[in-house]
Amino acid sequence: MHKLFSNEKFRFFTKVIAVHVITYTIVTLIAMPLTFNYADSAVELMGFRPLGEISMGAVLIAQIIRGLMLGIVIWWIKDSIIGKKLAWLKLWAILVILGIFNTYGPAHGSIQGLIYLAPIEDMPVSMNLGILETMAQPLLFSIVVTFQRKK
Repeated sequence: MHKLFSNEKFRFFTKVIAVHVITYTIVTLIAMPLTFNYADSAVELMGFRPLGEISMGAVLIAQIIRGLMLGIVIWWIKDSIIGKKLAWLKLWAILVILGIFNTYGPAHGSIQGLIYLAPIEDMPVSMNLGILETMAQPLLFSIVVTFQRKK
């Protein structure tokens, strides 16, 4: 029986977690000044907490957990994606289709959200650009995770 936690799995999960946390941080730091003004009342209308109320420790722990969950799922499908032609595009499409557009709950930017969420009146255009941040992070993540060094 194959080890539950082999060295290969540990290295893979560690890479995926690290890449997720780093790409999440980079894209967030770039997008925050472009798309969100946390002092703006529109942020509260969307249900976001004021930045001062968010625990950065909780954000880090949440991103590590998200990275681990991504690692588990990508581990299951890695042989059909990683190392193949256009691997980054295939992984990105899976993440965007399942994680953004086709969520089971009514999230902003999803098909369910389009159907069930009422539009927020007077939302600044910059807030609507948040979908670009949501699309950019999995793109950067997919490129880095699927990058293979030639031996």
